[in-house]
Amino acid sequence: MAEDVVERIRRALALPGAPVVVQGLGVTAAFFRDTLREDPLRWLDYLRGIDFHAPVRVRFLSSGSRLSRHRSTGAARDKPFVYFTVPGTSPFRTGTSFPESTFELFECTAPVNALESRASPISFSPTDRITRAGGGTQYIIAVSAMSSLRRVP
Repeated sequence: MAEDVVERIRRALALPGAPVVVQGLGVTAAFFRDTLREDPLRWLDYLRGIDFHAPVRVRFLSSGSRLSRHRSTGAARDKPFVYFTVPGTSPFRTGTSFPESTFELFECTAPVNALESRASPISFSPTDRITRAGGGTQYIIAVSAMSSLRRVP
């Protein structure tokens, strides 16, 4: 991964140059480039949801792995990726708090390549007073890999 891309992301997110941060940014930038075929700089608002002070890694989730997500019932931006978490994780631990959401449970029917990270605490504006503690495990999976996930009723 080109150091300039990692440095541009680091500066845009106002992150320190600590080794764990720089390594996590490199892993994330490579995942966006190689797996999602996307420029990570286009997705900075979503990268703010990753706690780069904790390790970030690419992980293959094996067939049979269970994932969950809290999906907003409102309008959403089209993305080449979907966020998931570990079943039982509160949406507040993943940095989300949609006015209305649905809970969905999935099972991997084949191995899936995922970016694994810890969710950062997040505030969407200076007047945002909703507590989103973060700290939950989150997985970013390519939309193109959704065919390897089966919705569990």
